[in-house]
Amino acid sequence: MKIGVCRDAINFQKMRGFAMHNDFTMFKRSVPSGKRVVYYYAYDENGNRKGPWTTKCQNLTQARNFIHKLIKNGVLIPDRKKAITFGEFASGFWETDSEYVRYQRSRKEVADNYIFSSKKLMENQILPFFGNTVLDKITDKDVDKWLLGFKDRGIKDEKTDKIIGYANSYANGALCTINIMLGEAVRQGLIKTNPCDFVKRLRDIKKKIEILTIEEVRRLFPKDYESVWGKKIIAYAANLMASITGMRIGEVLGLRGEYIFESYILVCGQYGEWGYQDKTKTKENRSIPVMPEMMALLQMLMKDNGKGFVFSLNGGATPVSRNYVATEFGRALNKIGISNDEIRKRGLSLHGWRHFLNTELQRQGLTIQQVQGVTGHKSKRMTDWYSHLDARNITDVTKAQAAILGEEQKRNVQEDRNEAVPVLALVKSSDKEMIEQKLA
Repeated sequence: MKIGVCRDAINFQKMRGFAMHNDFTMFKRSVPSGKRVVYYYAYDENGNRKGPWTTKCQNLTQARNFIHKLIKNGVLIPDRKKAITFGEFASGFWETDSEYVRYQRSRKEVADNYIFSSKKLMENQILPFFGNTVLDKITDKDVDKWLLGFKDRGIKDEKTDKIIGYANSYANGALCTINIMLGEAVRQGLIKTNPCDFVKRLRDIKKKIEILTIEEVRRLFPKDYESVWGKKIIAYAANLMASITGMRIGEVLGLRGEYIFESYILVCGQYGEWGYQDKTKTKENRSIPVMPEMMALLQMLMKDNGKGFVFSLNGGATPVSRNYVATEFGRALNKIGISNDEIRKRGLSLHGWRHFLNTELQRQGLTIQQVQGVTGHKSKRMTDWYSHLDARNITDVTKAQAAILGEEQKRNVQEDRNEAVPVLALVKSSDKEMIEQKLA
């Protein structure tokens, strides 16, 4: 965020005999240590913006005095031929107003969550290794050694006290990030070649994922949900929603009351570490029909959260965190007899609900095109008209949802809306987290 534009100061300097091209703009930026440091952009004789560079000052007045000294010495724009470190080059690289991001956005769409994740990879995995290395001294051997080291870095297992190395897919993501950065250094003429051009990606080892069985799912979502989930109705409802719609967890958390209609929901956003994004991963909206029981549960939550985020504990202002939903999911699995060791062995996770629903909908006879209309998945075999499929017209979806939860034996989904359909009977309670009466 810009906090001071010093053109008036430059005009004053001009009156004292300084060149007009030493125009600059100051702004503050957080550095990895958490401090807010003043940076500046400068403008060359052609009016082109250069930078940013750090003043290493936290105070605006000190930063302005520092910049004025640079102007006086004629070095406001540093000599690009002078050796700079990767850390200096990386400063501000993944900010939304950086030269690189502005350059890319002038040519294509760049999502904020992509910038956020790239910045996180840079700070956590790249700067600790290359931050102090002179930019043109980084070799392909250095990058390869760093990449291979991901298997020895990671998270410590509390039980065994051993390090669980990062997955190859994560390491390859970090490689992609540094490759982009060094490629930009080549474009700017700071280095002649990109060392990443000579480094191969690690072998992509796909983690085996097992889905829950229908019997396990029904035990996980009993009529008396509190017997498994306690009073954590938000976690229960979020997982139930994911299990019968196949929505990505970010899409579940991003669901707002304003996008819930009489018999279907509109999936048009997602919520993650970067906040709310008003688009899906594929940048295409989709409508998903929802069985009456789930719709009644959503409407109950909307009594507290209105048109805001449905899966919220603060009136719809923000949704609960992904970690909260995942933690309660794990506890619920433990409750029905699936241990943490088994969870890890089978690769059970929130994202597994997409695998589950894809498999179950196909098992129950829905076509690939119908399934894709619900999940939003795409493939090379899918023709253009498939992307226009409106899932609200797939009447078999709600029947399949009911079958997953074992409701198909107790009722038939009525096509005539005038006919009575059993739904969750909801009763207000003091903490508004109870479903007092369940389906008969």
